[in-house]
Amino acid sequence: MSDWSKYSDVELVIASLLGNLDAFGELITRYRPAMIEVAREILRDEIAAEDVVQDACVLAFKALPQLERFDRFGSWLYSITRNRAIRYRKRSERMEPRSDIDLIVLKRCPPITETPARILERRERYRELNETIEGLPSEYRLVIRMYYWDEMPLERIADFLSVPVSTVKWRLFKARQLLRRKLIKRGFQDER
Repeated sequence: MSDWSKYSDVELVIASLLGNLDAFGELITRYRPAMIEVAREILRDEIAAEDVVQDACVLAFKALPQLERFDRFGSWLYSITRNRAIRYRKRSERMEPRSDIDLIVLKRCPPITETPARILERRERYRELNETIEGLPSEYRLVIRMYYWDEMPLERIADFLSVPVSTVKWRLFKARQLLRRKLIKRGFQDER
């Protein structure tokens, strides 16, 4: 049993192509929080977003041999997730039933776990903060959630969104400025 967390995305893609489902599971572990955010952004429904992410994982595993640039796995996965969410929204019905191989792949993919930020979201103290974040433009809202809620590194966010790291940094900076202004307007107090 290898500790796959130490390997790069490229190494994990190669191991996955060689049939190692644990390596693919590590790739999904790295990108699942971002996948959930993208699907939730499009669907505005947590349960539907989880369904879409599960289907995107299966589709990505099946399509992995078609991936031409292994170093672009994150942005490729973003495209798959986004397209699945859009298709789901258009059809407004459940995805097609899963086959046996789909269920095997899903068993190897880590379950969707609650992050500490999602647990805190439910508390009254964070209700106003979440409402304010929802009022941000989509590109800022997504980066804020990936960075703070899902604790994704800037480089992984950039890879996933197919933008330079400098763009992610700029969006994060602008998002913080907008958020601070909106929170001050709402009378949100900092507890220092």
